[in-house]
Amino acid sequence: MKSIVFLGTNKTGSSYEGIKAAKRLGYETILLTNRTIFVEEREDYIEIDDVRLINMSDTDEILSAITNLIVEGKKVDCFISFLDEYVYLAALLTNFICHTPLTFEPLKIMSDKISTRKYLAGKSYTPFFKVLSSPEKIDNEVNELKDQFPLIIKSPQSNGSKDVILVENGWECKKAVKQLHRKNSELPILIEEYLEGPQYLVEVVVFQSTITIAAIVEQDVTKGERFIITGYSICPELTLEQLPGLKETVYSIIDDFQVRNGTCHLEIKLTKKGWKLIEINPRMAGGAMNRMIEEAFGYDLAEQTIRLFAGLQPDLIKKREKAIYTHYLIVGSVGKLMKVSGSESAREQPGVLEVYTKSGNGQIVAPPRSMGQRYGYVIAAADARNQARECAIHGAQQIKFYLQPI
Repeated sequence: MKSIVFLGTNKTGSSYEGIKAAKRLGYETILLTNRTIFVEEREDYIEIDDVRLINMSDTDEILSAITNLIVEGKKVDCFISFLDEYVYLAALLTNFICHTPLTFEPLKIMSDKISTRKYLAGKSYTPFFKVLSSPEKIDNEVNELKDQFPLIIKSPQSNGSKDVILVENGWECKKAVKQLHRKNSELPILIEEYLEGPQYLVEVVVFQSTITIAAIVEQDVTKGERFIITGYSICPELTLEQLPGLKETVYSIIDDFQVRNGTCHLEIKLTKKGWKLIEINPRMAGGAMNRMIEEAFGYDLAEQTIRLFAGLQPDLIKKREKAIYTHYLIVGSVGKLMKVSGSESAREQPGVLEVYTKSGNGQIVAPPRSMGQRYGYVIAAADARNQARECAIHGAQQIKFYLQPI
């Protein structure tokens, strides 16, 4: 029996749906992970055939575990990961062990925001940016930036809006830089132009140098302490023709990275100066994205990603077109969660497809400072975007988080 080896996974979302897809395709699923829950609660993860608990921060240990699998006679079709930390390594292993010609070189660049900005420096879609490598030079750096505010300060390895800070002036800039240096003094800091305009997530699949835009997803951004995406919309009326220049910009970015076989997703914003790349990630988006795309178009993007990694042509022909909206749940104050109510009522609302809450009683919850502090979502479908959005938000309004102040 052929196997697929997964380097890490989350308990839900696109990464785990990749495991489900591999199982549907008839593969033995093998998971390398450092998360004991997949061993302790095996009965909840029936799609995983074999779990190997290892130190995932040690590349040598990962390679040793893979050597053991091969010695045991496992016929591995590909190595894959839907998590940022392991995407490059998985593609590299697939290329050299399984001889599938994945484009692994750009994935390492995409995994680091400073490397990405430097690699794409001078491109029309690259916004103004500056790298601050020494906190001692911050006063001089800020003086040079005085005409550029507002700015975004971020860690080069940030994800999910973690360590991404909007600053309006020099004092806030210095404070943000010091805050990030306290978290990791060895990492340089990326300073970027703050961009106004509607924001989109674009899923891209490249097979034998043919680029396919698998989904365009409009994002609703909530601006609090951090920029948190609380709404995602896929709708038939949102086409490339209605977003002039988007296709050409996306194709240019993929061509500039010289991707021949692989997947990624871009976050891109339409500004007064044209399309600007916010960031590019070397994998499909996580969370509810795979489910949204499947409901909207009838194909499972995680499954098609697996096909590509296994050397097969992805099937991205749309079977249907529905408007889908996902509304994420956040809380407005810090507290200990006593209970969540209304999930069943939300599921019964017109148009609602799925309701998910991830918080357990007794957990400390807080207003979001990263995407990880979103505590669930409601997915709804309709014939048009606004209708799907209304259904999702109405469903979400049924759900109440009862908090004990702390």
